[in-house]
Amino acid sequence: MRVLLAHALTPKRRRIARVLAAAGHDVRETDDPVAALAHCRAWEPDVALIHTDISGDLVCDIKSDPVAYGTAILLIERPELSPDAAVEGMRRGVQDYLIEPVADGEVLTRVEAAARTKELQHELVAQGARLEALLREDALTGLSNRRAILTQLAGMVSGARRHGHPLSVAVCDIDHFKRVNDTHGHKVGDEVLVAAAHAMGTHLRQEDQLGRLGGEEFLVLLPDTDGDAAMHAAERMREEVAAAPTPVPITVSIGIATWEDGETPETLLARADEALYAAKDAGRDRVLAATLHDRT
Repeated sequence: MRVLLAHALTPKRRRIARVLAAAGHDVRETDDPVAALAHCRAWEPDVALIHTDISGDLVCDIKSDPVAYGTAILLIERPELSPDAAVEGMRRGVQDYLIEPVADGEVLTRVEAAARTKELQHELVAQGARLEALLREDALTGLSNRRAILTQLAGMVSGARRHGHPLSVAVCDIDHFKRVNDTHGHKVGDEVLVAAAHAMGTHLRQEDQLGRLGGEEFLVLLPDTDGDAAMHAAERMREEVAAAPTPVPITVSIGIATWEDGETPETLLARADEALYAAKDAGRDRVLAATLHDRT
């Protein structure tokens, strides 16, 4: 465990440092609050053990720093610490107190407890991130799921309306996918979906978004993209899917639509969907663009 010890009195600091080092902890010492903050930024200790004489704004500085904020802080205080001051310190970010005179065993147990609490907090954050990913990601392809991609669509339509920038969308559907599942099984079908998703994303820009609407249907969001550019991008996606190393040869039909002023996300998506159905009716393995009035 990495422990930063910030204490103005050298003899006491050295004694505490020896106790921590003897217990196997990696200890760095300082008597300067500026150096203490620098250590927290560069070294990222698990615990900072700080004496009240040099604490000053150090606790607030550590907790407001984007790198150092995760350090657990223990404050060494004098016996006259009042309840109000103790509560205020914890509100500023102090995790626990050691009251002088500090016994060796108390130093070790409080440092261990602070580090354990920090680990639990990090695990809670990590679990939250994993849950968020489950809510937003498609489990098979790793793409945005239906809810997430439609939320992104709504945001992009709002941005297009606000800034007057073009926005196009493409609805992509793997041709004869049911036949793939029926003939080759769902395992091969899943492999086809993953390969197709990868192929569709090959040439997308960083600002573009690709998500799975469900089954074999995908949605691509193309901000700052007019109809001609969207057609070019969709043709490249179609070609990439046809050339992808899938377990069985596949093609994709794509319908595109470009946002018109005042149009809702639902209407924009419906027009792209209509264009997709027209592409299917026209023989599949092609890209068709929608008009404003649901006609291709």
